[in-house]
Amino acid sequence: MKSKIGIIVAIVLLIIIGVIGYFASSDLTQSIKLRKEVSIISQSDITKDEIDMEIKTKGNYAAVEKTIKEYMNTYSITCKEVLNIMQDKQVAEILSAENYKNDGPDFVKSKEYIETTRINFNEKINKLIDMTSEETMKAAIEYKGLDENFKELYIELMLGEELKGDLQEAKDSLTESSVTINNILDVQEKVINMLIQNKGKWEVEDEQIVFSSQALVNQYNEYINSL
Repeated sequence: MKSKIGIIVAIVLLIIIGVIGYFASSDLTQSIKLRKEVSIISQSDITKDEIDMEIKTKGNYAAVEKTIKEYMNTYSITCKEVLNIMQDKQVAEILSAENYKNDGPDFVKSKEYIETTRINFNEKINKLIDMTSEETMKAAIEYKGLDENFKELYIELMLGEELKGDLQEAKDSLTESSVTINNILDVQEKVINMLIQNKGKWEVEDEQIVFSSQALVNQYNEYINSL
């Protein structure tokens, strides 16, 4: 009788060990897959590459993966939108002889474009800068119904050296770009306002703007040189 009980206990123990081993192995597999996906994202150029939104893990690991990918995808899309604004040819052409001829002397389109671009650009830049903060990154996982272990895993991956370093570098670059683009838009606005206020005192000749006084030439050149 004792031997039968011993056998039954041994079988139960083997089953328990097997189940524990299965889940431990499964957890390890999911963890490896998750870390691989995060590594792929960290090695990509988020200003050019597309984030693979397919979820490769399961269970709670999938929730962590989905949160990270959605966060980084939003960041990537917004980055590209900012770059599109910075590379927009119309920004460079506002202070061109061609635009002076076509939109002057009231510059209705130019003023509208400068204001719209400034609002759109700063809205997106501020969003990106906010997304690089630890508080915002941590908040993304808060209401996903995960226990503390998986929240900590998310924080480890998002605030680890790979992603955090990339985001901090991007934040520094974005802050610098923000100063540059806003300065360009401010100068453009000053020039356009100056031309509006001095209607009849300037004209475009041979693709060059010509003023009726040296004082206006000096003021115009001062603005242009501050770019």
